[in-house]
Amino acid sequence: MRLLVLVSLALSVSALPRSVRKANWAALPADVKDENLDLLFAHAIWRHGDRAPEHAIPGPDTDKFTEDDWTSGGGGYGELTPEGMMMHFNLGRMLRKRYITETFPKFISAAYNAKEIYIRSTDFNRTLISAYANVQGMFSGAGEPDQNYPTDVPDWPINFVPIPVHTVEESTDFQGRPSIPCARQDQLHELVKQSPDYQAYINDPQVAQTLAYLSEHTGSDVNVDNIYELQDPFFCEKNHIDELEPGVNISDIYSWYYTGDVETMVDWIVDKREQFTDGTGNPGGINGVDVSIEIPKIRAGETLKLFVGNVHGVLNCVENNLTDSCRKFYKKLKYFALSAHDSTLAAFLTILGVKKYVVTEGYPNYSSALLLEVYQDKTTSEKYFKVLYHAGVDDTGKPITSFVRGCDITSSTCPIAVLDDLVAKYAPDTDMATLCATPPNGAPPSSTTVTIKPESKPTGASSTSTTTK
Repeated sequence: MRLLVLVSLALSVSALPRSVRKANWAALPADVKDENLDLLFAHAIWRHGDRAPEHAIPGPDTDKFTEDDWTSGGGGYGELTPEGMMMHFNLGRMLRKRYITETFPKFISAAYNAKEIYIRSTDFNRTLISAYANVQGMFSGAGEPDQNYPTDVPDWPINFVPIPVHTVEESTDFQGRPSIPCARQDQLHELVKQSPDYQAYINDPQVAQTLAYLSEHTGSDVNVDNIYELQDPFFCEKNHIDELEPGVNISDIYSWYYTGDVETMVDWIVDKREQFTDGTGNPGGINGVDVSIEIPKIRAGETLKLFVGNVHGVLNCVENNLTDSCRKFYKKLKYFALSAHDSTLAAFLTILGVKKYVVTEGYPNYSSALLLEVYQDKTTSEKYFKVLYHAGVDDTGKPITSFVRGCDITSSTCPIAVLDDLVAKYAPDTDMATLCATPPNGAPPSSTTVTIKPESKPTGASSTSTTTK
């Protein structure tokens, strides 16, 4: 009887299947090259490709598969799959067409030039390997023999060009990981939980009914804070069931989950939770604190500073190539990429104000990417930027500049000053250690850590209450 009631209630929920959500993306216009603008610099941020789940389905004996069943990409939970590698190789091919061969031919050299590109990744296997696959898509087959790779090594992969990917210690990577432990972020989310909007969400009878149903069938306490830990392994197993157990339908293994609108309800609960996580679920203030500014500031303020800092580094070099930073890094730099997670990209989209237009629910797809490009007008020498978004496997990238907070909705370009305005509003004005130790006005004292879309340790480490997707 409980299941019948749940299915009946779920029919009225405004949750859209992810396949339907993609249709919204198709309405965006195609990219048009402006011949009066010279491209000066391109900055990219992307989500890694397809991966294994981060952990088993919660509950004793709920998951019919174990970590040993996930053998691809080196084996184990959280690792990039061959499909994920292919996604990023193909994205690299698309970037090659844009910056090397077609849209902006020879903007970047056809063969890898160490001074022109810089690739940065978070310190996770799946983001590092995604970056390696991506740059191979850009440069493999185009290197100079005995310059980009040796010819006197019999077993050297044909035309393989080794390209460095840089990373930093994960516990301090605020530019790449929105959910690094931060007391201020925990306190801000405690404020969010006090808001009428959040209370209406967690007290919705349909939400309560779904959580009770899932708890009963898994034998674990499923709540809004941990329901993603249930959604993720189901999503990954569904995508890879033909490899895990060929010839078997996933709904035959987990009939209780793949019945009625249970899966859709789970998506809706997780997607709604994400709005509160990123600070967009409560526009305005709570107890005098504007969480719609303060939460994005922690989750993507440092990412914004990285992007805008690199933009100004390149532009300053255009104006004065004698500066020390120009000589050391920016003089020939054309392209900088950050390989990260869906939470990283979602947080950055939130700061730009474009997430609601390009990711209407939930988080960005595997291999989704944002490109921020800097241009100079050939006539006036004025500098502008454009933003494009690549929505995943079947998308070639579309302009979203007019959606960016502060940009003219009727224009295809935006003044660089808008980026500076975003930095003034959202970038931390102190180091993150100091900011995280500073409680927001009106926040209750925090003696425990609140779980917010947690980040997981590398495979093989002990379990933790936090994950990065």
